[in-house]
Order: sequence, then C-alpha cells, then structure tokens
Amino acid sequence: MKQLLGVLGLLAAACCSAWATSVQVQVVAAHSVTRNEEDNRAVLSKGILGSHAVTSQSESFDLQTIINAEHVLLVCDDPKGCESLAAGNYEGDTRRSKWIKLNFALPLSGKRVSRWYKIAGTW
Repeated sequence: MKQLLGVLGLLAAACCSAWATSVQVQVVAAHSVTRNEEDNRAVLSKGILGSHAVTSQSESFDLQTIINAEHVLLVCDDPKGCESLAAGNYEGDTRRSKWIKLNFALPLSGKRVSRWYKIAGTW
C-alpha cells in the first residue's frame, strides 16, 4: 500500500510539473485599465435586471513584460484584480502556455500573494 501511494505521488508530481513551468518575468511597465465586474453576482444581476443593469467596475493593471527575451503583454485574469507592480524581476509559473501566475510580496505588509495573468500577445 505504501509503495502504491509513493508511485501515485510521483505520477502526480510528474503530471503537475508538465502543466507548470517556472519562469523569470521582468516587468517593464504597468498600465491601468477599468473593467466591468464579471463575477457570478454580476452575471445574475444582468440576467434578472437586463443588459442595462448597473454593474460595478474595478481598476486593475496590465503588464508589459519580458519573458525569455520576448516582449509579452500580460492581461490581468484574476477575480481579485491585479496590483500595479514596480519594474523589476518576479517569479512566475506558466500554465498551459496561456496563463502566468505571478508571485510577489505586497508593499509594507510583505504578505506573499499570487495573481493570474493571461498572455495577450506582444508589445
């Protein structure tokens, strides 16, 4: 039984590593964007009140980055929104070659957070 669990653990680790690859992300610039809320509550409100229902908006930040010597535009794809990151180098994990999960510390508190970004093209 222990051997079976060990083999399953190794298979799970191999599977997950195939889906995620660590990359260095160099943030060059952050751009402010305003998006309409698209969470479940906003969708339900639109369904009940119609397409002209008032929805809230959130300010978020998209990033111009350099990843593996390529200029890459990252668009915030996190329901919590994305903070404005200072220019510098950050750790990230690519997922299915469409998304990047950036890991960084918030200013002042130093709390480690991660935000999802979608690869939107080049700049």
